Amino acid sequence: MREFEQINAVIKTLQAVIEAMKEGKLGLKNVEDVKLTVAEINKILYHAEMLKFQREYNLENYGEYMAYIGELEGMIKIWQQTILRRSEIKTDAEFWGIYEYFKYVDSETIYQAVVQHFMTLPEGLRIEYLSLPRRYTFLQNKIDFTKGDFSLVKQHVNMMSKEIEKYKWLYNHMADNRSKAVLNGIVRYWFEFDLNRLHNLCETVFSDYYDLDILKCDGNDVMVDLGAFIGDSVLDFISTYGKYKRIYAYEITPSTYQTLVNNVSEYSDVIPVNKGISNSKGIMYVDDVDNGAGNKLLEKGNTKVEVVTLDDDIKEPISVIKMDIEGAEKEAVLGARQHIEKDKPKLLISSYHFPEDIFEIPELIYNIRNDYRFYMRFNGHGGIWPCDYVLFAV
Repeated sequence: MREFEQINAVIKTLQAVIEAMKEGKLGLKNVEDVKLTVAEINKILYHAEMLKFQREYNLENYGEYMAYIGELEGMIKIWQQTILRRSEIKTDAEFWGIYEYFKYVDSETIYQAVVQHFMTLPEGLRIEYLSLPRRYTFLQNKIDFTKGDFSLVKQHVNMMSKEIEKYKWLYNHMADNRSKAVLNGIVRYWFEFDLNRLHNLCETVFSDYYDLDILKCDGNDVMVDLGAFIGDSVLDFISTYGKYKRIYAYEITPSTYQTLVNNVSEYSDVIPVNKGISNSKGIMYVDDVDNGAGNKLLEKGNTKVEVVTLDDDIKEPISVIKMDIEGAEKEAVLGARQHIEKDKPKLLISSYHFPEDIFEIPELIYNIRNDYRFYMRFNGHGGIWPCDYVLFAV
């Protein structure tokens, strides 16, 4: 890229300048020019004039002056590494751009830049974001520009800054380039709000959980559907693969469970279960309301629900587990630890209910068994916030 060629030329000049600085051949006015050059290169590479590890120096003090020279030399190494990374294939170059942004730039600087960018969006689109809490009930925060409330942006920026090495770990463990592109696209949306890019990530060939390029099933499979709702994903599984040995369909909401029972009644060896799944046994609650699709286990509510672990509740080997249980996925994984260790079931897990789930769920699985291959697909058709992305561990 011509831009990188120009930066490399500036780096060579700076290296000569640094040698002159070491020999005391430059005055403080010349050093101020160096500072401006450094800020300009940082803006080009990282969208910020100053990186989080930089500090102000008293250049009239010899020790401080030499420390500043050391910082410059370290900066040049980082720039050179960045240029090499950004020259890789498109998906990898995009990853490094995101990774280095959150690694090198202060989170408050990023937050302010994201808010500023959001306010440049068309007003009609900004108004759409006011509906996020209603449309996506799993979100813990919001974007309300009319009240200056950008807590959802701050949540995601802080999470990315804190978990940036987990992003790198997951990217390196994605089994195909499509999964890497989906991961990059979701993370990038959190601070760019590019709807066209988001919608272009959507799966258009296979159904939400049953990607035939990833998931192979036959008549010997024992499938467990956690969050079966009215049986739509069970019926989709049957439609896609035709044969199976047994299907367990767990649903916590009583009224929804009854619809599930009715919908799967004509299929043999499909077992509806009105229980919740977690990492320990107990009693929890659910509010049996109209939005059955978004219901989750609660400490208090109007209806009791028996909660079990998958390890305790199913004793036969399991070969497929699908999870979409409104943020309780990590606990369900822990409650299925023995099955994962012994059976290595194929795992199809919604990983969007908490921002950190995108990184923590695959890490949790990997810590139980490190021979899984990870994929990611996005099914959030027509939405304005990334949701319905599925982690495949096979």
